[in-house]
Amino acid sequence: MHFKRLTHARLLGLIAGIAAVAFAGCSSGGLQETPLPGVQSQPAAQQPASNPSPDQTDVSDASSEGAAPVSETAKPSHAPAQSAPKPAKAQAQQAALRSVCRHPAEPGRRECDAIVVARSLSACNRAAPYCASDLQAAYGLTQAARTNGKGVTVAVVDAYGYPNAASDLAVYRKRMGLPACSASNRCLRTVNQTGRTAPLPKPNADSNDDWRLEEALDLDMVSAVCPNCKIVLVQANSNSDADLAAGVNAAAALGAVAISNSYSGGEANATDSAYAHGGRTITASAGNDPVGAKRPCSDGGVVCVGGTTLRASGRGWSEQTWGKSQGTAIAAVADPKTGVACYESAGGWQVAGGTSVAAPIVAALFALGPSTARTNASAWISHHGTNRVTRAAAKLGLVK
Repeated sequence: MHFKRLTHARLLGLIAGIAAVAFAGCSSGGLQETPLPGVQSQPAAQQPASNPSPDQTDVSDASSEGAAPVSETAKPSHAPAQSAPKPAKAQAQQAALRSVCRHPAEPGRRECDAIVVARSLSACNRAAPYCASDLQAAYGLTQAARTNGKGVTVAVVDAYGYPNAASDLAVYRKRMGLPACSASNRCLRTVNQTGRTAPLPKPNADSNDDWRLEEALDLDMVSAVCPNCKIVLVQANSNSDADLAAGVNAAAALGAVAISNSYSGGEANATDSAYAHGGRTITASAGNDPVGAKRPCSDGGVVCVGGTTLRASGRGWSEQTWGKSQGTAIAAVADPKTGVACYESAGGWQVAGGTSVAAPIVAALFALGPSTARTNASAWISHHGTNRVTRAAAKLGLVK
């Protein structure tokens, strides 16, 4: 009996010794921890790169071969696993949404209507964030984007300066496989609110009201839908109603057939005459609040642009109304959860939403279409009963 107890004790001691060796091996890296089934390790939040990658800083001619669109690049290996807990992921994405400009705007001023998701972008392919090729496919504009728009000018009106506008646009267009658009090939022109190339305003010193990303987004969306269009970027001295209205007048004087305004403000702050240039399509974003369309979107003659949620559906695409804005004439993608890719050097590749996305898309759409539709675009939309870009594109004869 005593012998059996001693043997048992020795066995226990031997087992304990083996366990100690195994523990030491694990601590020294000899063994790897096996995660519990269904539990995924969450990577640390990636901060936007302050220094763009080599291909992002390359501003050479985007028409050169080998400039693959973003949709053809691989997803980053450090992306969160698809099986990550959905509630936590949804909460993180919701927390990352932010308005680009001060919201609401101060009295007498406008706010840009861009919303961004604060995460970096490496690739997209028929899933948010959408590339230029995705937007063309979604709205049936692939062929029209390739052949139409030559010699036509689209203007985007924004506030404050953006010194990197040309170089940032070059990055976007090259990664999207679009032809170059620069001052050197007379495609891109940047002017002040009087229509002159100098002096240009400085960026806003208020970091909470920085319009540079809005300007980048506008340039990118016009490029995505109408790659052959010339673009005029009008930089108003400030986001005051008077300065932005002067910018619209300058855009019309420079011959733009479509003028996009991705900003909104109070009903009492409008300068109506600036948004009533006959023979031109003037679009404005409806805003992102459920309070109805704001000025200048609610002005007569302005194409008031609301938002949709855009999703790939099988081999096609589907859209649902996003937001609760009333009185909009037409709508395009604006939901930041199904947002678009845009590039601005301070933050790199970002995912953007808001009706700021939709306004330049619709302006570019009418630039692709016949001049007869642009003469009074808001009346044309009402006559044809279209409230989606896809339907409008078909009525304009752009869908092949």
